[in-house]
Amino acid sequence: MRPLSGRFNSISARLKLMNIFVSGIALLLAFASFLAYDMVAFQRDLVHTLHTETQIIGANMVSALMFEDQEAATTTLSALRGSPEVISAVVLDKNGDAFAKYVRPGGADILNVRSLQPGRPDVHWSKGNHLMYGSRIVFKGEQVGTIYILAQTEALSQRSFHYALIAALVLAFCMIVALLLTSTFRNLLTEPLIGLAQTAQIVRVKKDYSVRARVSGKADELALLVRSFNEMLDDIQERDKELEQSRTALEERVQQRTAELSAANKELEAFSYTVAHDLRGPLEIIGNLGFLLKESHGNQLDANAQHFLDELINTTRMMSSLIQDLLNLSRASRTDFHREIVNLSKMASDILESRKEAEPERQVQTKVVDGAIVLADEGLLCVVMENLLGNAWKYTSKQESPRIEFGSTDSNNETVFFVRDNGAGFDPAYADRLFQPFQRLHVHSEFPGTGIGLATVYRIITRHGGRIWAQGSVGAGATFFFTLPYAQNPTSR
Repeated sequence: MRPLSGRFNSISARLKLMNIFVSGIALLLAFASFLAYDMVAFQRDLVHTLHTETQIIGANMVSALMFEDQEAATTTLSALRGSPEVISAVVLDKNGDAFAKYVRPGGADILNVRSLQPGRPDVHWSKGNHLMYGSRIVFKGEQVGTIYILAQTEALSQRSFHYALIAALVLAFCMIVALLLTSTFRNLLTEPLIGLAQTAQIVRVKKDYSVRARVSGKADELALLVRSFNEMLDDIQERDKELEQSRTALEERVQQRTAELSAANKELEAFSYTVAHDLRGPLEIIGNLGFLLKESHGNQLDANAQHFLDELINTTRMMSSLIQDLLNLSRASRTDFHREIVNLSKMASDILESRKEAEPERQVQTKVVDGAIVLADEGLLCVVMENLLGNAWKYTSKQESPRIEFGSTDSNNETVFFVRDNGAGFDPAYADRLFQPFQRLHVHSEFPGTGIGLATVYRIITRHGGRIWAQGSVGAGATFFFTLPYAQNPTSR
């Protein structure tokens, strides 16, 4: 969070600047309005003065114009010396020719004049710091001449400068007063806000909802804001207490349920292991008796009896395989876990060689990556490789050119092992069922199995802290990927 104080960031500094800015703008606007009004009034008064002077001089100029007495006309114009704002003047006869002139020492002569429009008795216009005023000289309803007076407006500029100087002094004084007043009274407004901001910062940083902002005794909007903030902290603190109580109670219930579930799982695993282990003895006896009966008295039985005896032997073998798979599944969670260096490449080669020796009639093309070394439990990893390679061997049994590959690849700085085949494959829509117990995607008559092997593989891989997933499509084979921590990057051969 940004600091609460600073040159321009704090509320008090902003209020101070705002007060000075508003006061300055108000004073400047007032000065500009006053100056504009003064300029308009000064020009209006000057025009009125010039109008009066032209009327007086025009009345005294009639006889001089009538008798063409230029000396008298000049003497009459010299009366303008008493008007300090007049620079020069000229009188034109009725033909528009210059009849008499007046020029103040150091002043400028009138060179250009504007003719009066018909029906208008006078005209005036401004040019720079000068004002020109023209008026008709009329005698008995007939124009006998025209008089033009050029006046300066430097007095207006001087007055404007004086006003500007006065306004600057007043502005500076007012800003100093505003600054002092703001510094004196700003705490009345900013102190509650600063206290509120500091309290909010403590709540955010320390998560301490027990702090409260100080409330002033005034009944204004700031006091209402601070009280509302404190009430909000009260509500949050109360809800935190309720949530903490609920969380504690929930944790106790979860621990209790977890303990109950763990105990039930252990009992269930122990029961499954015991039942499966105890069933193996009687089942082996039944299988051996069936085998001995077929070998010793098979020729004495008719075709139906021999068929029933074969079904008995095959069923006991299936039951024995199922029990072995259940024991492996139970062992995947129950057995002690010992990490050691395991050569998956050698393990995969040995498993495939044993399959070839058991079924020499099958011509399966195999490929095994070299140097796949991991740190894991060797017994459990052997169960994983037996299941994955065994499934690949089984599901390529109907292919003319079966291929099985064990390899690896690098993905996001992680070694990913895989078992790939070109067998029957599976529908990707049912891939989530592969690693669930007793879930099979092929009928038993086509590819026999118990549906427990991949569930055992999943449990072993996850127990090692790894991941396993599968990709495939119907008739195009399948690839099972898995990861194991502490894997060493292998090289292909």
